[in-house]
Amino acid sequence: MLFSDEGIIVSQFYNFIHGSLDLQTAKVNVESGIYITVENHLYGKFSYSLLILSLPVYFVLRSMDYLYGAHLFLLQIWALSGGISVYLLAKTWKIKNAAFGGVVSYFILIIVNLRSFDPIYFPKWGEIISIEFTNILISSFLVLMVYFLFRNLFNNKIAIFASLFVIFATPISFYSITLKHHSLALLLTVLAFYFFYKYQERKENKFIYSAYLLAGLCIWTRIAEGAALLLSFLIVDILFFRRSIKHIVLISLIILISLIPFFTFNQLILGSPFSIIEAHPLSDTPMKMQVEKNMIRLNESAFKDRQIELLNNLGFIWNPEIRTGFLDIMSDITVRKLGNTFGLLLISPFLITAFAFVIDRIKKKIRLNVIDKLLGLYALIFVLLHKNYILLIITDTPIVLEYRYLLIMYIVLLYFALRIDKIRDLIENNFKKIVQLYAAAVIILILYFISIYPPPFMNIYYSLALITSIVLLISLSMSLLIENNKPLADLLDKITLFLIALSLAQASIILIFYYWVVTITYISPSQNYTILPILESILKWMYQALL
Repeated sequence: MLFSDEGIIVSQFYNFIHGSLDLQTAKVNVESGIYITVENHLYGKFSYSLLILSLPVYFVLRSMDYLYGAHLFLLQIWALSGGISVYLLAKTWKIKNAAFGGVVSYFILIIVNLRSFDPIYFPKWGEIISIEFTNILISSFLVLMVYFLFRNLFNNKIAIFASLFVIFATPISFYSITLKHHSLALLLTVLAFYFFYKYQERKENKFIYSAYLLAGLCIWTRIAEGAALLLSFLIVDILFFRRSIKHIVLISLIILISLIPFFTFNQLILGSPFSIIEAHPLSDTPMKMQVEKNMIRLNESAFKDRQIELLNNLGFIWNPEIRTGFLDIMSDITVRKLGNTFGLLLISPFLITAFAFVIDRIKKKIRLNVIDKLLGLYALIFVLLHKNYILLIITDTPIVLEYRYLLIMYIVLLYFALRIDKIRDLIENNFKKIVQLYAAAVIILILYFISIYPPPFMNIYYSLALITSIVLLISLSMSLLIENNKPLADLLDKITLFLIALSLAQASIILIFYYWVVTITYISPSQNYTILPILESILKWMYQALL
């Protein structure tokens, strides 16, 4: 995690805490990466938005470290989360003494973990912990906002399904434990969509103004995502709602205000508010920084050759032969396997159902509502603005789930999938059955891959995900087209229901597999640190068993 981009982010945060935007001191031993040089000053090519949000967390944790240890404070928060979860589950299941169970769970988690708890040396790890903790909070609010958005758009049960889907069936959750700002861009985008919907529902200008404000902040966080969001809002708002000149002037002022952080950092770093950091050429000169006394030094694993052999057995054999045409790229990122890069729809096969929305709309003569138009337009602009990023996903990414530029598309496609009445009815009426089938499929798949270890995982998964996606789309399409034939329609509904659960299980399996692959690659066992002892024990067992 600390060799390239994220190492630069840590150094950015360290220098920012000490009052410098340029990189004067190295916190992590990163020799290459996304650096730019401006007038002999070195900068990281990443937005400071997440780092500014991480500042309060850093100072709180540092204060706790002075008092009694940041690691104990984090353990308390983790145990409190566990206790609250037990309490909420007990309340949901209407178990008596739910509060007592939550309190007991809290103390059990504290006592069990204190027995083998390793202190964290905060001066060394403080920046990393603070950014990760902030990202976890951001991702938690993201899931909450997905729930609120889909509850408003559909109903409570569908909102719960959407929230669980984001956590367990997309790579969105992975970025909540990294140092990157993709989760923040996602949160700002979903919040903006939510406020746009609230405006369309209530016609109160404060909501549309909030949506524009968030779009401007999203530009500061990730310029392409923010630009797609802002352009889609402007087109829908001005053209579809036929706005007055006064309204256009007001939203223009709000957009300019929201862009103040973006312009400010461009001015401070590049000397012009209208220069864009992302467009500045990367540095081609050696980096010269003094070393922080608590510098983090991580070397590649001593088991590198054996790790590479293991990855080859698992199917991670990188294929550098790529196609660069726009249509070729689009097919590669959606449904076609290219080396180790899967299509977006094969990572979360359930999302293939979004394309049946076209059939459903034509057959039932469904009129597109404002949100349909907004999200459809946003997806189109997003793809056009991200053409180069999409190509980089294929050319520069050897691991399957590095779809960090496409994360918002999981939520957009999920929306269109759930806009199909048939899908919503199946989920609402069979929610418990889907959960049971999903859990059974996950367990069976895990046991299968353990039994044939080391499996050619990628090849098996690709074939299974591709077959599931195709059959799911066919069964759903047929179900939509022949609703008048009740016996056949019922059979197709049962098949579709099973395939929905299977597709969700496959998405979770590849996430589990990816977490595992990330853990066993790049750095050695002694350089993987976990706060929770049980995870530390599992990690050590993994290395002993595999390497």
